[in-house]
Amino acid sequence: MMTRYLLPAAALVSAALLAACSDVAATPEETLRTARIETVAAPTGLARREFVGRVEARYSVDLAFQVSGRLAEFAIPEGQMVQEGTLIARLEDQDYERALREARVQLQQARTNLDRQQTLHERGIASDAALEDARTAFELRSVALDTMRQNLSYATIEAPFTGLMSRRLVDNFTTLNAGQPVARLQDLSELRVAIAVPESLIATLERPDSYAISARFPFMADREFPLEFRELIAEPDAASQTYKVMFALPENLPGNILPGMTVNVRVQLDQESLPGGDAVRIPVTALAALPEGGFQVWVFDPDTSEVSARPVRTRGVEGNSALVLEGVQAGEQIVTAGVNALREGMRVRPMAASGAMAANGAAR
Repeated sequence: MMTRYLLPAAALVSAALLAACSDVAATPEETLRTARIETVAAPTGLARREFVGRVEARYSVDLAFQVSGRLAEFAIPEGQMVQEGTLIARLEDQDYERALREARVQLQQARTNLDRQQTLHERGIASDAALEDARTAFELRSVALDTMRQNLSYATIEAPFTGLMSRRLVDNFTTLNAGQPVARLQDLSELRVAIAVPESLIATLERPDSYAISARFPFMADREFPLEFRELIAEPDAASQTYKVMFALPENLPGNILPGMTVNVRVQLDQESLPGGDAVRIPVTALAALPEGGFQVWVFDPDTSEVSARPVRTRGVEGNSALVLEGVQAGEQIVTAGVNALREGMRVRPMAASGAMAANGAAR
């Protein structure tokens, strides 16, 4: 009888053991989230910036007549170099010639009347008031003659400096108003390059010993020209909030470099001379906004595969990179995509990376 009851009990124990083993085998392993992990690189000794610049003349002046009239002659064609004092354009001056002759006649009459009043005054015939009126009329006619001479001289335009006649703005025989531009003259004695610079670099670019700058033209990629700081336009652009900085090109330039051409400008900045020059660069996508303001990053621990949040202090954003002053150091690993899907202590699996700050992919 006992044997009959022991067999079922043994069977129950065996079944329980088998079921327990089956449950252990069926428990799935913890699923790790795949994340893009990148190593924070150390700041380099020199930070390179590249800008697209534009070649400009030292001076660019729109020439205009200071009197109105009909354009009679345009002596200089477009694209020609002119010497200082060269005639560029002339108005029909017949009216100004007549006005000048009339002013001379009126001045002569005023002089004759003044002499007569002076003689009469000396004889006691003319009053002091009559003599003073004659003297005033003579002075007014003298001023009118000077004005007519000046108007006649204003009917011609001469080159105020040696330069390039870059553009004619009106056609010949056009009737012009005073001050209406007729031609553009550019001073090519020194060609300059203008670039738009963010405010974070303004103080540095005014110190020539803290950077090296050069220009390269697309059609002469094998040549590089050093630049020299000239001036800063202190008023920022309303749209981009950048400042226009002017640099001078060297004198020994090829003749095919003209104002208006685009140029690639490379600036090598001394990192130590910059405020916050020891800042590390991380992708902007690594930053997660904090509710109270500021940012944090998620630091990856390769030993435990866990991530932890760490507040950081940033200096600003340049392109796709954020400059971090405090909170993360070179050599640490951070998550650079999908940071809003992470939580404290979450375990993640890094995607394949190709060097510091060079991995591709995103947290999913």
